[in-house]
Amino acid sequence: MFKKLLRISIILALIVVILGAYTRLGDAGLGCPDWPTCYGQLVVPDVADGTKFEGYDRPLEATKGWKEMLHRYAASLLGLTIFVLFFLAIKGQTKRPQSLGLPAFTAFFVILQGAFGMWTVTLLVHPGIVTTHLIGGFITTALLTWLLLNQGESSIAYRHILKRHKFLLLITLVVLSVQIALGGWTSTHYAALSCGEEFPKCLGSWWPTMDFTNALYWGPVGVEHNYEYGILENPARAAIQMMHRIGALITTLFTIALIYSFKVYPHLRGNLTMIGNLLAIQVTLGILNVVLSIPMTIATLHNAVALLLLLSIIALIHKVFKTPLG
Repeated sequence: MFKKLLRISIILALIVVILGAYTRLGDAGLGCPDWPTCYGQLVVPDVADGTKFEGYDRPLEATKGWKEMLHRYAASLLGLTIFVLFFLAIKGQTKRPQSLGLPAFTAFFVILQGAFGMWTVTLLVHPGIVTTHLIGGFITTALLTWLLLNQGESSIAYRHILKRHKFLLLITLVVLSVQIALGGWTSTHYAALSCGEEFPKCLGSWWPTMDFTNALYWGPVGVEHNYEYGILENPARAAIQMMHRIGALITTLFTIALIYSFKVYPHLRGNLTMIGNLLAIQVTLGILNVVLSIPMTIATLHNAVALLLLLSIIALIHKVFKTPLG
């Protein structure tokens, strides 16, 4: 039951991340101006678009409202599933031994993630809050994946890995994680098209006028500050976009180095193939995002494949170190 529910929870977590990206990319983060309800109701009100509600500054846009509420419904179901997993772990109903540490932390983390979901709305899509919420979704999925991997069989064969290769694997995880954060920062500052529809150049230049000082601008937090559609000037947004592109190049180089170094371990070939394929898809989606002006499908897939690439690296780490951390 524990292992089956873990699989379901990982699928739910993927859906939540995809719906979160779809909501963000569709500018629907404030489709419901309150939380957890939508204009005070548990469903999007069944009235005409443009209807104004007493006590709310934003008139209803039903399409955006439903995007936001579907994301909330899926996230709530995921949270409930994680709490059931924690209860099963307490009862010892796991296929293989599992300490309470990791399930307990996962349950705590999903509560924290819910709080950031609330703050995303109440603090009017503050870039720092939204990016942290995005990263939290990735971390939640990674925690569930690690729990599932702990339920698998161990093999001594995976432990004979050189220390320098283990170090490279961990560094690649860090680099990829930073790149994912930069991707979230690019999205939440509406900087994806700040270089126009050009790649690899930006605004007709290899190094255009950019404002790196404000590229990492956090901004004040409060209900009087609305960050919808972004507040930075284009030089700062162009700097964010270029940071993301440079990060993509560094991540690609590290991942290729990882694949090349680990070729000496034939028993890890399946993992390396998966990582290589996902990397190629992710780079392609990133380029298409720019040259095709961020089509919704491609942009959403770009988020989903980033998560799958992260999980593939985590799966390799679990095999290599092979010490369940639960």
